[in-house]
Amino acid sequence: MNVQFINPFIETISNILATMASMTCEHGKPYLKEGEDPLGVVTGLIPMEGDAVNGSLAISFNEDTILKISSSMLGEEVAEFDDTCKDLTGELTNMLSGGARKLLWEGGYSFEMATPRMLTGDAPVIHHVEGPVVVIPFDTKAGEFFIEVVIGSRLKRAEVAGA
Repeated sequence: MNVQFINPFIETISNILATMASMTCEHGKPYLKEGEDPLGVVTGLIPMEGDAVNGSLAISFNEDTILKISSSMLGEEVAEFDDTCKDLTGELTNMLSGGARKLLWEGGYSFEMATPRMLTGDAPVIHHVEGPVVVIPFDTKAGEFFIEVVIGSRLKRAEVAGA
């Protein structure tokens, strides 16, 4: 997968966590995922569709990480994994998809994103669209989390005035 499709997700999540949770994050080396199991206990999954793209985005947190991020975002301790953590994962998924979509649009790529689905509980699976799933691991003072991105073969440069 081209780095120009990965960088908007890295830049966006870094900005979100700095602004909303007052924390920095470092990303590790992206790798190809095998299987459909989530990499955390809570995952936000959102399809990316349109004439220009067919893909999907997921962000997964382990329990300790989402508890600490939720506590930092809310300014009060969140002591147990509950609907608050799930709701904040959904919000983070929306912010991530919106910010990355804007950066990709500025780069000449156009697509729409739907409402995220939340995956938790016993044995959930992530059903991405067809294509290689690129995982970007992140580390923060709260712990690790993962972003998964699939960009299908329909991705084409959008028409840009004067181009």
